[in-house]
Amino acid sequence: KNHHIMASAGILEDMFSGVGGELLYHQFDRRWAVGTSYSFVRQRGYDKSFKHLDYTTSTGFLSLFYASPFYNFDFGLHAGRYLAGDVGYTFEAKRSFDSGFEVGAFFTRTNVSAQDFGEGSFDKGLLIRIPFDYFSSRNTTGAFRTTLRSINRDGGRRLDDFTSMLWNDRRAYRLDALQRTQRRMIP
Repeated sequence: KNHHIMASAGILEDMFSGVGGELLYHQFDRRWAVGTSYSFVRQRGYDKSFKHLDYTTSTGFLSLFYASPFYNFDFGLHAGRYLAGDVGYTFEAKRSFDSGFEVGAFFTRTNVSAQDFGEGSFDKGLLIRIPFDYFSSRNTTGAFRTTLRSINRDGGRRLDDFTSMLWNDRRAYRLDALQRTQRRMIP
């Protein structure tokens, strides 16, 4: 009941397909969790068909998560190997609202020099999630997620929406989220 496992195969994001998995250890009544993810991927063709390029790599991370009791902030620290073969860490902070909206920011530092990848050794961006509930007459858990980056480079890039999926997808079922909405559950 404390171990959560996910496996994926196929097109994992716009530019990579492959196989991968994630393991999350999280006790229901704790604000912290530890996770790991690993993927073996192959780069897709630029026309985004089912053709592939010759570039293959493996990527993996060890992740620590913490759900802050202040203003519904979630923090994540991911250390490991990125898509370009560089090694480093990513720190992210995200605020979730009871309405389902999420806003956050992240930055990445790796061993790639600025001379090799320009600004690639320091990736940064904003995370936004907008729930579909506001645009639908039915109750839905779907949402529009996007990442805004000031510049796209190869260094410090992870598979989009693949690392820390279990932690993010389980947010509504964690004890801290249930405690905040407890007044709505009592008849």
